Amino acid sequence: MNYKLDKILRSEEETYNFGLEYSKNLQSGDILGLIGDLAVGKTTFVKGLLKGLNYNYEVNSPTFTLINEYVADLQVYHIDFYREDNVLRWKNIGLQEMINRNGVTIIEWADLLPQLVPLNCKYIYFEHYNDQYRRVYIK
Repeated sequence: MNYKLDKILRSEEETYNFGLEYSKNLQSGDILGLIGDLAVGKTTFVKGLLKGLNYNYEVNSPTFTLINEYVADLQVYHIDFYREDNVLRWKNIGLQEMINRNGVTIIEWADLLPQLVPLNCKYIYFEHYNDQYRRVYIK
């Protein structure tokens, strides 16, 4: 299969730097769906991405908060579907309104609730590669 990007990341630092580099191409309205197992680097990628958007504070996974909002060069909404599979709750929280605002929306575990993810979402896949590395690809 042909991929727009297919790369091996050899460390947490390379994953962070990939996010930093990816941030240079982001525009308001972009929606990213991050797909991959636990501890595969999704949040590390987001940390680099936010640093690239000049956000200089702590970045955490929204696994327990469901949504983290960051004010950077672009407004960023960081969402995590991992612990909440109730579609109605997401609708009541205002997920669609958030996605439709100006800014960048990043959805970790986007594959868990595909019915909530807009068609214009750009998916980035992360997977374990060997015991030490990560593979990231974009279809």
